[in-house]
Amino acid sequence: MLKNYFITALRNLSRNRSFTIINVFGLALGISAALVLFKIVLFEKSFDTYLTHYDRLYRFTKKVVSPNSVELEGGMQNPFAEAFKNDYPDLGIPVRTFYIGENQLSVQNVTGDWSHFEQRDGIAFVDADFFKLFDYEWRVGDSETALSKPNSAVISESLAEKYFGVTDGGYDRVLGKEMKLNNELTFFISGVVSDPPKNASLPFKLMIEYESVEAIFDFYQPDSWTSTSSNAHVYFLANENVTGDQIRSVLPEMAEKYMPEGENETIFQLQALADMHFQPEYNTYGNIAKSKDFLTGPIAIGIFLILTACINFVNLSTALAVKRSKEVGIRKVLGGVRNQLVLQFLGETFLITILAMLFSMGVAELVMTNMEDLARYNLSLDLLNDTPLLMVSVAIVVGVTLMAGLYPSFILSGLKPVAVLRSKGQSSLAGNANTRRGLVVVQFLISQVLVICTLVVISQMKFFEKKDLGFRKSSIVTFPLPSNEADKLDLIENELMTFPGVEKVSFSFASPLSDNNIGSTFGYAPLETTGEFDAAFKVIDENYLELYDIELLAGTDISEYDTALAEALISEQALKLMGLENPQDAIGETIRSGFGGSKRVVGVFKDFHNKNLRNKVDPIIMVKYPGYYYEGALRFEGSDNEMSGLIAKLESAWTAQFPDIIFDYSLLSDQIMQNYEDEANVLRLFQIFSGLAIFIGCLGLYGLVSFMANQKTKEIGIRKVLGASVGQILNMFSKEMLILIGIAFILAAPIGFYLMNDWLSGFEYRIELSLWVFAAAIGFTLLIGAVTTALRSFKAATSNPVDSLRSE
Repeated sequence: MLKNYFITALRNLSRNRSFTIINVFGLALGISAALVLFKIVLFEKSFDTYLTHYDRLYRFTKKVVSPNSVELEGGMQNPFAEAFKNDYPDLGIPVRTFYIGENQLSVQNVTGDWSHFEQRDGIAFVDADFFKLFDYEWRVGDSETALSKPNSAVISESLAEKYFGVTDGGYDRVLGKEMKLNNELTFFISGVVSDPPKNASLPFKLMIEYESVEAIFDFYQPDSWTSTSSNAHVYFLANENVTGDQIRSVLPEMAEKYMPEGENETIFQLQALADMHFQPEYNTYGNIAKSKDFLTGPIAIGIFLILTACINFVNLSTALAVKRSKEVGIRKVLGGVRNQLVLQFLGETFLITILAMLFSMGVAELVMTNMEDLARYNLSLDLLNDTPLLMVSVAIVVGVTLMAGLYPSFILSGLKPVAVLRSKGQSSLAGNANTRRGLVVVQFLISQVLVICTLVVISQMKFFEKKDLGFRKSSIVTFPLPSNEADKLDLIENELMTFPGVEKVSFSFASPLSDNNIGSTFGYAPLETTGEFDAAFKVIDENYLELYDIELLAGTDISEYDTALAEALISEQALKLMGLENPQDAIGETIRSGFGGSKRVVGVFKDFHNKNLRNKVDPIIMVKYPGYYYEGALRFEGSDNEMSGLIAKLESAWTAQFPDIIFDYSLLSDQIMQNYEDEANVLRLFQIFSGLAIFIGCLGLYGLVSFMANQKTKEIGIRKVLGASVGQILNMFSKEMLILIGIAFILAAPIGFYLMNDWLSGFEYRIELSLWVFAAAIGFTLLIGAVTTALRSFKAATSNPVDSLRSE
């Protein structure tokens, strides 16, 4: 019997090749997209689970409350770890880490000269106990002593190969080798370890003894409880039988004991390592943390795509049922029972699903190994070693077989043999038309929701590009400064100003909208507040405002001759916190500053966005500190062709002053859009999957129109004999399509509005949802649906009526 089912299934699939191909292709698209999405979700949920002490690992964080803000921070004060270890030695082991990411590394070549390389990730300073918390496989060296000496470092296999050419496993040759970091710190290799896996929250490849950070980080204050870097984190391995609540219970005592009086309230917190990857509100290395909502979206889209593919299968199968009605009748006359027929048709569905799964696995593998630009990592199916994904794949095959196969199976197996053998199979199937229409509505409901989401994300991205940020962002080139020696900066400025089109050169800590910010506090004596106001401090020179076109509302710019470094410019937001309305009233006033002492206000400037548009504008204070100039910028008014000459000039001036540093530069406009990389990836995902949903939906619509054409074969023949034109026949099919897409849109519009309004609520500055988005969605879907309907119905409208009426 099973052999008969299998042979019959193959014959039917072969006999109806076009339907088979469409079914396999539609299912494969839905399944492959779902596999990719589910693999991404499983990967994101796997972060750090490989660690031996995963359940006992934590990170200390803090909440800082000021009169104007509440800040959640992952960065911790440098003395915290040692103080906690001394006060509570029985609770566990605290470990400091300081991640610096992209920097320059140098190694000596065979001639004894130093060769310079740009290392874009993986550089960190860590405590000697780091390897007690985080697992690495040791190739050479001792985890207990590798970081016990000053300026010692442990390097990964990939970096040992990159910088020392070790490809034969002889890692012992690397021990004792010297390297330089930014030409400021010389360190030696004391161990080689495996590379961290892709799902590591701490992607460290070069780990340097922690105290060496002082050589390269000007803000390092080893004993300060009032200074924090966002890159300085403290991780904690709890002793066995020590719970998270026990650790949290002592944190208030830590704050009370060590935080100086007069500082803003600081609340120390404990974050389980298992939660760290899903709490992006606390900063993480490389900003790889994802909100838990991120996981919901891919799962929902994956399920919807599979559902859409199953609906497509059902519609095509029922369209084919008319042709198979006599087969069912003959089987029943010969003794076939309904259960046998259901199993036969389910077997055919299972065979198609298996073919689709095999095809989709190849497509999914191809996509996952080439998606680094979209997801920042590449993946692989690897079903044999990925039990959760294997279970998901099996569930997909079983689920798709049942969802896609049960309805057509029961419809076909339920046909009356007498009716179908009298050629009334068509009328027997007609009663299920509303079910098929409902399935098409569900397909286009899903498609239109995705189209609405795509259009909203596109609009928000265009808003990011066009939004006035309060400063100039075009025609500005920025470049890092390895040194802030005044004579070198003067030479660079003079050299650049000789190039035609260069209007201004400025040196500062960072551009107006930069991740590199100095957060500190300020106070104003006439106000009696508890604590000081949080503010973003910008270190600038006298050319900064003019270069970036930042509008000065009152007073003067910072002075070139402010040698006492006592002047300050404040923003409108800072003015409001001082309780003043008129910018002129602030000129000459003195403010207390947590960054460099008291300052005299010499100017008030218009607010600008110092963070991306997800966040509100901070109060900003600008001060002059030449010792903190880490970035140069120039404004260039010239053609694109002249830009290449300018960059060559800039590189020449750079190399003359910093011959041992790799030259680098970037366009400010590009830097700004990098702030919205996550949104750009969301857009690409929506574009891809809404396109898939629409395409699969069109296959379902094709199935419905095919069914209608089979049902109305004789009706069409009679209409044509009575003089109906091709256009009138096409119109008969189009009305059905318009009604179904219209119903789908009525349901999709409120769903899309709710979802995207919720997404947009995460932005302080956002577009308003407008009617054109929904009009464009329905218009686009109608156009696609009309084309699909026309392609299938045109064949029926142009067929010879003699062929359909001959049997009458």
